[in-house]
Order: sequence, then C-alpha cells, then structure tokens
Amino acid sequence: MMENQKRSADVSLWALPEGAIARLGQGIFSGITFLDESTVATWSRLGVWLYDAATLIPFDVLATERGFITQVAFSPNDALIAIGNQDGDVKVWDRHTQRYVSKMERVGRCNRVNRLVFSPDGQRLASSGGRYDAVYVWHHKTGEQVAEFTVDESLKPRFRPGFIPLSFSPDGKLLAGATPEHTISIWDLEAKERIACLKGHVALVAELIFSPCGQFLTSADINGILHEWDVHKIAERASPVGFSELPTYAKGVPKLAYLTDGTFIAAGNHESTVTLWDPKRGDKLRSLRSERCTYPLCFSPQTLQLALGGKDEIQIWDIKETLPRKQSLSIREYTWVCGAVTFSPNGKILAAGHWNGNIHLWDVDRLKRLKAFGASKASIRRDSLDFSPCGKYLASGSNDAAIRIWDIENVDAPLAEFKESHKEDKRAAGLWHVAFLPSGDGLVCANANGHLYVWDGEKKRTALPVGINRIDSLSVSPEGKQIAVADFNGKQAELRDVENGQLLVKLCLAKEIEPAKYRGDARSVQAYLRRLEKTVERPPKRVVGPIIFSPCRTVIAGGLLGEIRLWDATTYEVLKVFCPPHGCQRVGALTFSPCGRYLVSGASWIDTDQMSIRLWEVATGENIATFWGHSTDVQDLAFSPDGTLLVSGSYDGTLLLWDMKPYL
Repeated sequence: MMENQKRSADVSLWALPEGAIARLGQGIFSGITFLDESTVATWSRLGVWLYDAATLIPFDVLATERGFITQVAFSPNDALIAIGNQDGDVKVWDRHTQRYVSKMERVGRCNRVNRLVFSPDGQRLASSGGRYDAVYVWHHKTGEQVAEFTVDESLKPRFRPGFIPLSFSPDGKLLAGATPEHTISIWDLEAKERIACLKGHVALVAELIFSPCGQFLTSADINGILHEWDVHKIAERASPVGFSELPTYAKGVPKLAYLTDGTFIAAGNHESTVTLWDPKRGDKLRSLRSERCTYPLCFSPQTLQLALGGKDEIQIWDIKETLPRKQSLSIREYTWVCGAVTFSPNGKILAAGHWNGNIHLWDVDRLKRLKAFGASKASIRRDSLDFSPCGKYLASGSNDAAIRIWDIENVDAPLAEFKESHKEDKRAAGLWHVAFLPSGDGLVCANANGHLYVWDGEKKRTALPVGINRIDSLSVSPEGKQIAVADFNGKQAELRDVENGQLLVKLCLAKEIEPAKYRGDARSVQAYLRRLEKTVERPPKRVVGPIIFSPCRTVIAGGLLGEIRLWDATTYEVLKVFCPPHGCQRVGALTFSPCGRYLVSGASWIDTDQMSIRLWEVATGENIATFWGHSTDVQDLAFSPDGTLLVSGSYDGTLLLWDMKPYL
C-alpha cells in the first residue's frame, strides 16, 4: 500500500501514521542538498523528501517515524543517507532498501545535530552538535564512536553557535571543524589529537572545504569573508600559521565547491542576486537573478547544478547558464508552526493559523488548499482563530496586538481590524485569543496582558474586568453567557459573566485529595499520586493546555501539568482527573467531540519520538484510543461538526486528519 501511495501524485497520502487519512503540509522547510545529479533532497520537521532534479516532482519521503530532521548527508557512492534530528540522534539509512544500517547513540538530550559529513571512503561519519564544544566521529556500519574532539577551556563560547561546519581531507586523515571564538581546529584522526587552531576570522565560521589535493583549506564566515590556509605548512610547523584572504563578491555565507577540473568556485547571494566567482583568480563568473529564491544555496556533487531555496519556491540552475530551468518547485506545502485549527460550521472548510501569520483555508473533501492569506510576522496561536456562526467570517488574533476579521470570500484585506496600543506596558501582548459569541453578535477577545473585551460588529468594545495578569486560554460557553480564562503561570483559572465580566468562580487547581477521582492506566495513576505526595500542597506550576466547555455545557476541562482536570459546570467541583502516561504529561491541546461524550488531548514533547493524541471517554475516564504521528508538540485540535474527523495542528508545521468514525 505504501508503494502505491508513493506513486500517487498526492503527497498528502504518503507515509501516514495509523488512523490518519491525510496530512496537510510537508512540515517546516529546513534544508536542501543534492543526492546526485538527478536527485534533490529537502528535509523538514516531518522527514526527508526526495525529488527528481529534472522535473522537481517528489517521489519518496524518508525518516518520518521521528522527524524533526536538522541535517542530512549522503555517502560518496550515494548508497547511504545519514540523518540527524533535533534530539541529537544520528541514523544511517540504506537508500535502496530503505532500512537502517546503524544508529548513533544520542550525543545529548535535545541537542540538535548540527552538521553531518561522510569521510571520502564512506566508512566514517562526523557530526557536530550535542555539547557545544564537541565533534564526534562514528563508524557508520557499527555505530561505534571512534573519536570525540573538544576544545580548550579557554575557547569555550559565551553562547552556543547555530552551526558547526566540518570537512574531511581528501585522504580522510584530517578533520577540520569550526570551533568557538571564530577559530578553526584541525584534528589528526589517527593520532586523535588537534594539530592546529587557526585564528583570523572575526565572525562565526560557517563553511569549510579542503582542496582536492589536500594542501589547502578554505573557510568562510557569516560575513562572506574567505580565508585560505596552507595545510602542509600547518603540519610542518605544528602551530597556527598566517592566512590569505580571498576576494569576495557577495555578502552572507557563500557556498564553496571545486569543479571536476580543479577550479575553485564560490556562490553567494545578496539582494536577490546570486553571484558565482573564482576566488583564486578574483574573477566574477556570472550573476543569477532570482527574486523568490535566495537562500539556501547548494551545489550538486559534480558541481554542474546549483539549487536555490526561497520563501515559497526551489529552483535548479545549470551553473553555466544565467536563467533557471523552466521547472521550479513550489514549496507552499512547506509551512511554519501550525498554532490554531478550526472547522467552518458546515464542516466543508478547515482553517489553519500559523506562527508566521499565514492563514490557510483547506477544502476538506478534496484536501486542496483554497486560499492563503494573513499578516506577516503576526503569530497565530491556540484559541486565536474562530469562524463566525454563519461561516462567512473568520476572526484571527495575533501577537502583533491585532484582531482581524476576514471575509473568507475575499481575503485580500481584513474586513475589519482592531489594534491595541500598549504604551504603558512594553511586554509583547498580542491579542492572541478570540472567540465568537454563539449568537454571532459579538467577539470575545483576550490578550497576554490580562485584558478582556467583547467587540461588536460596529467596532465598539466593552472592557471586562479580570483578575488575571496574563491570559493564556479563552473559551466561551455554548449558550454564550460565560467566559472561561486561565493564566500563563497556572496560578488561576476562572469563569466570568459575558455581560459584565463579574467573577463567577475560581476553578480549583489545587491537588485533588480523593484518589477515586483519578482515571487512567493503573501505573500512570499510581506514579502521579506518588509524585503528588512528595510535593507541598500547592497548585500545579503551570496550566499548559486550554480551559474549554463541553458542547452540552455540563463539564469544563483543563489541561494542567501532568493531568487533565474535569469540573462540573454547575457546581464547579472537580469531577475527575485523567492521568496521561509517562512522556505525555504536558497537555498542549484539548477538544470535546460535538456530542460531548468524548475528550481529545494532544501532548507536548517530553523525550518521545512521536507525540500522542488521546481519545478519552468523559463518563469513565477510559483512554479508548491513542494516535501517534506528529514529531513534536500538538498545538491545537478540532473536531468537524459531524464528529467524523479530527484535525491536529503541530509545531512540526503539518496538520493530520484522523478518521474518528470507528471510535465515536
């Protein structure tokens, strides 16, 4: 079945987790490289995508079982693919069998793999990442670590660099890597010691490459400055030597490569122009103009092609030409963090809000994107996207202190916009949370400064008093008479009257003392109770999930650290406490099924390969189904109005649609 899916042109059906019927988006674009002259690979928080370089049509996706890919490298014979992720794990795949050859032990919890490079003979693999001052060398077949190099105490950086480039010498005996304070270290792999520490750059070193003869090492920093070092002289003197500065024609980090005839070339970008030049001769070879694609840059193995990435497109260039190929790859399917999801009242349209301010409208039946719009850099989060009851309008709140109302038929500009000035308070206080009243005649708005408003269609605002300094969750009761809000630090959750903002009740966040109210598997419940016994009597440290009303308005649910708490919506007493298993204690999202009989929770990352989405029966507290699929935090959840579909939006940039018919 998987092979048939890969032959399909619809990538939304590829490598789906069990229970999912579609995936919208390919994750957050992280990098690009050539596998060979005919294959281009991109990677995202979902996995590694392989494209035909001639047509830029995708034909495979790899490493989706964990995702969150941060670096990819191919062996010299193109048979192996090394993949590193955010956790520090490194795995080597056989490209043809699509099976793991080896897995390198994690080099540090949640320490991203920074760079990966194979030795020229393909037997060893070097990685940077983990501890900021360490470079690791592995035997890729066994996963055995054969070397670890660190820097002197005096060179430990004041901050952790975002990139640590590496390069093997052509004979595989030396390894060069960027080290702190803008230096470069060269290590002898046989002696397992550093033979040189090169000083000369005044900015972070971002690229390294040995010449084919092995005599020269060229380095580039983030300002585009190129230095060339004579490796033979370094070896002879066994101490740092001077360097020569090479001509540069572009600002920013250039890509370095050698042609098959030994010619050294560099490519850099500045103001939508990519410049190719010969640094040894100082000759400018050609300029490539690309308005949409300026970063990143990548040479093919034989240096015949150059790949350019941009905001929403990838282009392939023959480096001897001044125009790109006619084919270009739209990367609209690569998105940013999905912070909010919601269905239209008729269930035909799905809206997704992202942290870069974009809002995407999807046709649910055809799984096609209808429109993309929004406000640049206006991050949209959970509880900050809502359809009007009539389905014609969409409200969005964002961290640029603005609320926008969109007519979904015409999204060229907001139908209405309200911005609040924060002259008195310099904290970032965007109006992140919005919810239409069920009657449709008002919009409830809450921001990170604890301000709460009801805004009607004439832009009039009614300010409601609230005793919370930073609101992190907002929900309106089904009949539209009450508002539930919770604060960022988990010290307070309360219900207020919509008309006047009067405080109705503060929900109890203190430790529940009746063991019979706890639900979940026995091991999880006992572990949680033991943990509570060791703590001082106090509320949980933080409300990490939302506070929501059930559709029938009988229950209020809230995600606390380590638990999901249910209150009676009439008496406000604690009804039950659901205990998620180990690794799922951080509840990042909650939603009720339309019938109100079921509750779904989404987990945030705690040292697990995939995040869980759990379906709970409200009456019994039984976890009746669990879905796995996102590589990191589940940001938001929503049911379709008929209850047959569940959508989950994630920090990995994707949305998953889950078939709920077998469970409800």
